[in-house]
Amino acid sequence: MGLFHLHVGLGLLAPVLLVAHLRYRYHRPTRATVGSRRDVLRYAGVVTAGALVWRFQRPVNDLLDTAGAARRYTGSREEGSGEGNRFPVTSWVADDPDPVDPADWSLSVVGRVSTPAEYGVDDLSADATRQGLLDCTSGWYSDHAWQGIRVGDLLDAADPDDPAAWVQFRSVTGYRWSLPIDEARDAVLATHVDGERLSHGHGFPMRLVAPGRRGFQWVKWVEEVRVTKHREVGEWLAIFVSGF
Repeated sequence: MGLFHLHVGLGLLAPVLLVAHLRYRYHRPTRATVGSRRDVLRYAGVVTAGALVWRFQRPVNDLLDTAGAARRYTGSREEGSGEGNRFPVTSWVADDPDPVDPADWSLSVVGRVSTPAEYGVDDLSADATRQGLLDCTSGWYSDHAWQGIRVGDLLDAADPDDPAAWVQFRSVTGYRWSLPIDEARDAVLATHVDGERLSHGHGFPMRLVAPGRRGFQWVKWVEEVRVTKHREVGEWLAIFVSGF
């Protein structure tokens, strides 16, 4: 188990421990535990000071050229921007499929649409380009020009019905994530990165590119686009059990 998966495991364990702690240790606050007005003002001052330190730490880091100057606000460091497939390969939990055979792969557009469709590799042209920064929760970010198919074009061809509100992207592993339909229209299903065909580790034949979302939401090895009225609650579980 790598440090990333250990981090995920500890994150899942923390809410369980918190609930257990609250179950046996929680007590309603009293006037004695709340403290005096002076205490309230003191705590408010501490919170305000912390907010100011957080607000001004980036300019100070830039000025002093500290180790944090090259990191995003998320703490991630830059890795392999603009260098095609030469950025870190990470997989969420157990997602580690065998290489996808293009001859056996297809992309389906289904759900609340008037015209369901299925596309093979040769039916899809990489004519949409979008610059997008991938910020991974394992501590790195990478900025690239992604080429592929605009999701909005797929939706226009499929003609979603009026109640359609979400678009779910499903991987060959069962991993899936949904975006609001308006946001999904501007997303890209990428087949290339910086002019290079995506490698298997980065999601060949295609992966979701959703700028503004964290890396684990950029679904790799996409084989299905499903339009729905409601978001699937089970996808929160699927991201932890997919691939097993």
